[in-house]
Amino acid sequence: MSNCSSCEKRGWTVEDVLLRVAGSAVVLLVALDALTTTVTVSGGAGPLTRRVAELLWRGFLRLHRSGVPSLLQRAGPVLLVTTVLVWVLLLWLGWTLVMLTAGVVDATTREPAGVADVVYYTGFTIFTLGVGDFVATTSATRVLTAAASFTGLFVITLAITYLISVVSAVVARRALAVQIGTLGSHPAAMVTGGWDGQEFSSAFVQRLVNVTKDLATGAEQHLAYPVLHYYHSRTRATAAPLALAHLDEMLFLLQEIVDEGARPEAAAVAPTRRAVDRYLEAVMATSSMPVQVDGPPPLPDVSVIRSAGIPVVDEAHLRMAAVAAADRRRSLATMVASDGWTW
Repeated sequence: MSNCSSCEKRGWTVEDVLLRVAGSAVVLLVALDALTTTVTVSGGAGPLTRRVAELLWRGFLRLHRSGVPSLLQRAGPVLLVTTVLVWVLLLWLGWTLVMLTAGVVDATTREPAGVADVVYYTGFTIFTLGVGDFVATTSATRVLTAAASFTGLFVITLAITYLISVVSAVVARRALAVQIGTLGSHPAAMVTGGWDGQEFSSAFVQRLVNVTKDLATGAEQHLAYPVLHYYHSRTRATAAPLALAHLDEMLFLLQEIVDEGARPEAAAVAPTRRAVDRYLEAVMATSSMPVQVDGPPPLPDVSVIRSAGIPVVDEAHLRMAAVAAADRRRSLATMVASDGWTW
């Protein structure tokens, strides 16, 4: 009761306090979410952004499976723009709730501003338009107005910077898929393409080394820009999840299926496999997997490798290797399915 009495003495009602607390909470939520999403490069998206993105992505996937596949290509841009709109609209709402009790009047008539007028005043404040037909009446309200202008400028600047950075990361992600695709159209073809008739060529090994760096960069970009997962490529050739799965299958064949005496140096293959691990961990950490697969996908056709004259292990070793890699291959299949593709 003493708190409420003190509010009344300052001219505040309980309703005023609740509006200010609610508005401040909304503003704080937007600021933290925007900072987490755009600045914290290893923390993934903020809680608000993540929930909105996951909800919209599930809807796009349902439409994709119901016979409207072209919509999935637009999911990434829609989710990105929606994220920014949610930040701006919630910031506007939060500051409006605060300004409703702050004391805003018409600059000419000095009449108290109505609800619609306060919404308008808050809007031109956070967008820093500088319109002066409504003004603050007290020093405290002027301070709040300055704070609202700062947060508006801050969030909008973050959003614009984030938009530009995400577009660059999307291009790099597509380029990574194309780079992996140049090794071959499927895992077995990748293996046979690197075989020169006697051993795996040095050029093939060098290409594995080169792709490792781009995989590491791609993993960090996924942590910095989680919305990348929701950019669905129009073609299989530019689909990063599919390319990553093919690359990992190829590395699995090199490490487990090709006979030990014919394998390329472990110093070239092992780092690439670890880079794939990191990429997969980044995707799993920053994105929900709305589609779950029941088991690992079918193994690649080993007969293609045999027919190329590449020594391979016996069937018993092949089965053991498949069992040991089942969880990893199921995770990759889940990532591919959650991006709207089939293995």
